Amino acid sequence: MRILCAIGDRRGAELVRKVARFAGSTDELALVHVVDTGPRHPVNHLEGHLRPPHGRGQEMDAAENDAGEAVLREAAAEAGRAGLASTSRLERGRPEQVMVAVARELQADLLAVLARELPASHPRQGPPSVGHTARFILDHAPTDVILFRERP
Repeated sequence: MRILCAIGDRRGAELVRKVARFAGSTDELALVHVVDTGPRHPVNHLEGHLRPPHGRGQEMDAAENDAGEAVLREAAAEAGRAGLASTSRLERGRPEQVMVAVARELQADLLAVLARELPASHPRQGPPSVGHTARFILDHAPTDVILFRERP
């Protein structure tokens, strides 16, 4: 079975640990991290008008790619410790849309995603909820989805 794991900015290794509890030794994990290009639209727009065209945007791209590669390495190491084969892939775009497209492309049997990734310093208000990316994946994925919530 091919399990696509939506590796976010943090807690990727935790997602792999949770998936490993359900995965068989012959299952393959496709670890995908998507650098979200959506929130940077204002920076990209300004760069062409107020800054030289090869300024801060390239530095931000490089830093985001480095961070994405780091979380993928951490998740792949966790998969290795669990005895699971894995491949890693770094993409750019809107995470929710890219994950659905990659699931379709890879013909994944299952897509694993965390309900929400909040920084440790984020205040907990109200009941646990499903974030935008997870909600979109639940609504549009071409395959079964397993959603992991954070335990309170």
